[in-house]
Amino acid sequence: MTLNFDDTVTRPLTTDALIEERIGALVGRACRRQLWFLFLDEHDLQLPIIVPVADPPRIPDGSVAALARTIAEHVEDRAARSVIIVLERFADATFTAADAAWARALSDAFDEAGLPTRSVLVSHRNGVRWFAADDYRFGQT
Repeated sequence: MTLNFDDTVTRPLTTDALIEERIGALVGRACRRQLWFLFLDEHDLQLPIIVPVADPPRIPDGSVAALARTIAEHVEDRAARSVIIVLERFADATFTAADAAWARALSDAFDEAGLPTRSVLVSHRNGVRWFAADDYRFGQT
């Protein structure tokens, strides 16, 4: 998929499939360990802000809440209403316990910061995969 700026500001991300397609176009296949944060406004339009965080620890630590709070504060004046979280790691598509721990920690931290999580996706060496909340909150990985 070829993506241009006009697509991001005129095509709302109203379904999980549209979000997965957009993340596939913007982040794509993993090449390093990194976190990505993208933001939607009240109309589910992607805001022109993407925050990458390089080389996070293997498992989330006490800094996650501060990270979410800082990011939420900085996008508040940009009308961000929800966050899309992408866990990038160069491995296969199978979710790991570390993936689930990161998804839970980040989702909880953003919720506490007042910026609800719209979705969590995993960028792996072969593409992008949707990570359903039921899987990282209650599933076995």
